[in-house]
Amino acid sequence: MSGNLLIVDDSTHNLEILSTLLSAHGHQVRVASGGFEALRLARQSTPDLVLLDVHMPDLDGFEVCRALRETWDSSQLPVVFLSAAQDPVNRVKAFQLGAIDFVSKPFHFPEVLARVDTHLELKRRTEELEAANARLRAIEESRRQFITALVHDIKNPLTPLMKNTEWLLDQPLPGGEAVEVTRDLHVASHQLHRMVVSLLDVARSDEHPLTTRATTHSLAQWLDDALSLTRLQLRSQPGRLQLDVTDAEASFDGALLARVLQNLVDNALKYTPRKLPVSVSLSRDATTLRLVVEDRGAGIRPEDRERIFGAWTRLREDGGSGHGIGLSFCKHAVEAHGGTIRVEEAAPTGARFVVELPLN
Repeated sequence: MSGNLLIVDDSTHNLEILSTLLSAHGHQVRVASGGFEALRLARQSTPDLVLLDVHMPDLDGFEVCRALRETWDSSQLPVVFLSAAQDPVNRVKAFQLGAIDFVSKPFHFPEVLARVDTHLELKRRTEELEAANARLRAIEESRRQFITALVHDIKNPLTPLMKNTEWLLDQPLPGGEAVEVTRDLHVASHQLHRMVVSLLDVARSDEHPLTTRATTHSLAQWLDDALSLTRLQLRSQPGRLQLDVTDAEASFDGALLARVLQNLVDNALKYTPRKLPVSVSLSRDATTLRLVVEDRGAGIRPEDRERIFGAWTRLREDGGSGHGIGLSFCKHAVEAHGGTIRVEEAAPTGARFVVELPLN
């Protein structure tokens, strides 16, 4: 590929040879016989590559390279040093100042041409990658803005739905299907609300990391409150949820951790056959709060146990593993507490999700 080259050398002979040969191979060439002239030409019109002599009377190549690096990095403006000196100290200094190559004099022109073409091609590919990355960033920002707007549009009608179903459940409704339908609507509206809030948290996590507001909780009372909707959902199968909680207190963000628990329990119920239980245990010792949710599903393969916490991750091609937001939110929320979340193999089958939060 052709390029716009700047050759800097105090030898008129070297300038003529390099200029003639590189121009003959399709490159546009400008020449400078000194350091100050080189900087003027570079600032006047940025070259694609600079071939720079080390020793010049007015401003040596090292000072020229240092000045160029104040404006352009090596990917924007590659600098190849030219020198008759074989001193390795000069080579090291050149690379420390941001040079990308070093060509020894006297020149072997095919070598010079090959190096010039190679570095111009690398510069072109770098520019293409940077442009592609810029497009991806723009797409990601558009997606984030779309998700944020969508979440707010969904949340607005959900609020009265949750409030009204809660009000209806407090009223003396006629028995039978009316009560059951109202309960189902109440549970579904809260689940959808939790999903869209998690979606918003994950979408803006790079700019707005989750923060925690810790208060002291009785573990048994907190667990009972956090699972109230789950018990309503399982009202016809109360034995499916098996709880084990330590009679103790601990300090953590109750609302945030409740959403973690609810996401984990929803997943466990989704993948556990209807006649089998889901177990939840909550305990603490002197330093750690430990929450464990265990299902009796097919389990998670070892190679998937890290990536399952990534946003938009699906482990099954048919989409059966869900939207990939709930577990990603769980990871963000747990890490906001300074804790960890992992998944292990359960016995005899299933997956065990383990959350550990430091108590400090």
